[in-house]
Amino acid sequence: MVGGRAPSANYCIMKIVSKFLMICALMISSVSANAAPSLPVVEILGKNYYVYEIKKGDSLFGISRAYGWDYDQLQQLNPKAVSPLQKGMKVYYPAEEDAAKTQKVSNKKMQEDCHKLTHIVKRGETVYAISRMYGIPVNTIFELNPGSKTGIKEGETLLLAKNNVSDEENNADFYTIKKGDTLYGVAKAHFTSVAAIMKSNPGVSEKNFKAGEIIRLPERGTGVKSSVREVKEENLLSFSTYKVDKKDTWDTIAEKTGVDKEDLLEVNKGAGEKPKKKSIVTVPEIETTTVEKTFIEEDPRELSDEGISEIYDSIHGITAAQDAREFKVALLLSEPAARKDLEFTRGFLTGVDRLKHSGIKLNITVVNGNRTSTDVLTELSDLNPDIVFLTTEKGIPSYLSEYAEVSQTPLVNTFDVKNELYTRNPYVIQLLTPSNYFNEEIAAKVCSDYSDYTMIFVGDADDNDLLASAVKSTLPAGNVKHMSVDAVSQYPFDEDKKYILYAYPTKKDDVAALVDAVISAKSDNPLAEIKVLGRPNWIVYDESSMEEKFHAAEVLVPSRFFYDRSSDESRRFVTYYKSLFDRTPAKSFPMYACVGYDASLYFIEGLAKADYDLNAIGRSEGGVQSDFELSRPGNWTGLFNPIVYLVRFTPYNTIEKIIVK
Repeated sequence: MVGGRAPSANYCIMKIVSKFLMICALMISSVSANAAPSLPVVEILGKNYYVYEIKKGDSLFGISRAYGWDYDQLQQLNPKAVSPLQKGMKVYYPAEEDAAKTQKVSNKKMQEDCHKLTHIVKRGETVYAISRMYGIPVNTIFELNPGSKTGIKEGETLLLAKNNVSDEENNADFYTIKKGDTLYGVAKAHFTSVAAIMKSNPGVSEKNFKAGEIIRLPERGTGVKSSVREVKEENLLSFSTYKVDKKDTWDTIAEKTGVDKEDLLEVNKGAGEKPKKKSIVTVPEIETTTVEKTFIEEDPRELSDEGISEIYDSIHGITAAQDAREFKVALLLSEPAARKDLEFTRGFLTGVDRLKHSGIKLNITVVNGNRTSTDVLTELSDLNPDIVFLTTEKGIPSYLSEYAEVSQTPLVNTFDVKNELYTRNPYVIQLLTPSNYFNEEIAAKVCSDYSDYTMIFVGDADDNDLLASAVKSTLPAGNVKHMSVDAVSQYPFDEDKKYILYAYPTKKDDVAALVDAVISAKSDNPLAEIKVLGRPNWIVYDESSMEEKFHAAEVLVPSRFFYDRSSDESRRFVTYYKSLFDRTPAKSFPMYACVGYDASLYFIEGLAKADYDLNAIGRSEGGVQSDFELSRPGNWTGLFNPIVYLVRFTPYNTIEKIIVK
């Protein structure tokens, strides 16, 4: 109330507007203080400084407030600027401070955009295998991808990290290659070397370094060579002033103050070729000290494609004079006296004998793996092999895994199908298709080729049968049927439909009973098309009596192996084997001698053709039991063989080996 009267509406509005304008002014002032000042910039000793010319009424405190500068730093750089400030005087402040703030915001945004990590699921991969590849806990993947708890499918994109993810076990980060990236550029940006990146990612070369690929970055500083040297360094301490005498020139001022003429001219831009008498010029106070500095020594090969190719060759042991090279192989036998190891070795040597006229110089050494780790490592170190074949069936010892990675020696896991070390160790080779991949490949093939068939699961369900689980996952919900073996011969198969029976039985007598029931059902329903999908171990039951039944029941057997005794290649193998060891290969599942034979031909002959570059080795040729074609799940992982088979026993008494890949 004013004089007993209420304020008018106009008065209230004007008061509100006044407050609003004051707030706006404060906001604008705040924004201006945080924005980069539109002031002249000079460069002194390689650093940029803002130049502010004092106006009437200015104070250092007011200037620091106006531009968001640190008052103490402004005062320290300009000790002669004491109140009252003289109009026309100049004060200086580091321009890098504002640039650093802007860069920090920019870097933060870039990190948010770049550090998001995703993975596109490949066939056969599991959440567990992916977690091992990236060193990310399984629960983290589940949290970021809730649907993955019920399974993942080929082609699905998984979010692995919202921010930069670190593989703590290997002191490494993962990086997704961007468009325009080069090996050299990525190495420098992450303070490492091209060679270090290639060592951490054996699958990477200058030819396949492309956008979208993921690599594992080594720990910062890895592969970087440096030296420490003493150098003279000039540092700007502060800015002073000098009053120009009548006869002064820039040269005399430089001589009197001990400052380079060029620095004086830079600081006093616009002062003219000759300083004005009695004018005040700015003089930078410079201190020269001797300091130790670290200098990075670059590998000149990193600067050209040819040089990077040379780095790749040196890392992978590829030399120009391959003709003179002796290829050294170690057969590391876990149980040297066991039939498995003896047969594998004999088969391997049979393959070596076949290559005796190839011109390849070989050194084959059998190493007893049934000793202490010290003894085994000592022998391997003395031998320095180009490749090691390990025959253990249950797990790769940690000391051998470490040996392979440190020495960069390929270690072939010959028999253990459950081992997933190849997903973590870039020098481990999984020769036989891993179980999870095998199951997914077979399930996908059956779903694709027999999509118009009705699937019926026969026998006692086995919760440990992961192949059955994989097959069921490909079928529409509610389309899974079960029946007992006894019910097969009585089942009313529709003559206009097609059926494929998934068989749970694994024991020979149970398998025979199921096959007999299917043959009976096919006889009673001659127009109905019925096939049987057997278990992998059925491949050992293909002797003459059971083979006839397999043909009659039209059995399909999923397998990692198939040894066709009647093929020309198999006959030649037996002839070679018998001539060397005066015996025929022992029967087993798989045929251990065939594993050794196929492995020797593939790796020795194949690597020789590929100039001993594992990344360039192609598809196997001339194998008697297995086909090989190595693949890497990730650039930093080891290699595995993805080829499996569906062995089809046709009603025409022929056997087809269908390659699934």
